[in-house]
Amino acid sequence: MILLSILAALVPTFLYLLLLWWLDKYEKEPWGLFLAAFAWGCVPAIILSIIFELVLDIPLSALVESASEALSRVVVAPVVEEGIKGLAVLLIFLIRRREFDGLLDGIIYGAVVGFGFGMTENLLYFIQNAGDPMVILLRTLPFGLNHAFFTAFTGASLGLARQSRQRWKWILFFPLGLLVAMSFHGVHNLAVGMGCPGLLFALVSDWGGITVILVVAFLSWGQEKRWIRQELAEEVTAGLMAPADYQAVQTIAKRIGARLWIWRKHGWRAFRLLGRFFNLATELAFRKHHLRMGTVRWQRPDELELLRARVRQARGALLNIMGVS
Repeated sequence: MILLSILAALVPTFLYLLLLWWLDKYEKEPWGLFLAAFAWGCVPAIILSIIFELVLDIPLSALVESASEALSRVVVAPVVEEGIKGLAVLLIFLIRRREFDGLLDGIIYGAVVGFGFGMTENLLYFIQNAGDPMVILLRTLPFGLNHAFFTAFTGASLGLARQSRQRWKWILFFPLGLLVAMSFHGVHNLAVGMGCPGLLFALVSDWGGITVILVVAFLSWGQEKRWIRQELAEEVTAGLMAPADYQAVQTIAKRIGARLWIWRKHGWRAFRLLGRFFNLATELAFRKHHLRMGTVRWQRPDELELLRARVRQARGALLNIMGVS
């Protein structure tokens, strides 16, 4: 049963992480930061949540048992768990602000912390319930995205703050996003304790929230594409990239097609180099956008030129592999 529980927790999480990685279409987050956020959700967030929930349950135990259990499930657990998960996203926002370009990045970091937390929590539930198929089914399929989408709201609020010229805006947006996450979490916990009608209500509430997050993510794709189109147009004129490069970097389908073509024709190294070229060009576009909009506090005077040099170097290496002078 333990092996089944481990597999039931790990496999869906792996698939969900692949989906999340795909969702970040234009500029992938650094693997190290992505895995660190996931690891925080997997272990420290779980341990801290258990400790804080046990401590806060002590004063509740003075109430009627049924009332204390309801308060613990509907109030204490959402507040503690979303607060601890949200702390990781806030730290990334404050310490690695350069990797936080907007709404989509906030959703990505929030969701990856949530997936880590959900995986470990599921494992504990599956072991506790001796691999009960119904528990596994409910917690991996209809409710499998819950912790990710709860914390995605917290991340989205910080992504929104990142796009503001006033750096202090996160002080306002972060608590609002956290409140939304806690509210969805609390509603879910309340509903699932009310039998079949409650389960149906939880499904409607949860998937309504997931739909909102997906809509925001899709709209963010369009926003990021506009940044790339606007900021890289002058780089074509300046000769940093060819018009074909400019067209390809704007469209995921063209990026994928170009990378598959170059892999078939010139091998794995060219495939990786082209991916690096696309990523660097996207990073250049995003940095230029933030500079133009005034959403960066400080930047090295030569930073854009250094980025352009890296783009030029990657493109030159590609042309050498392809035998183009």
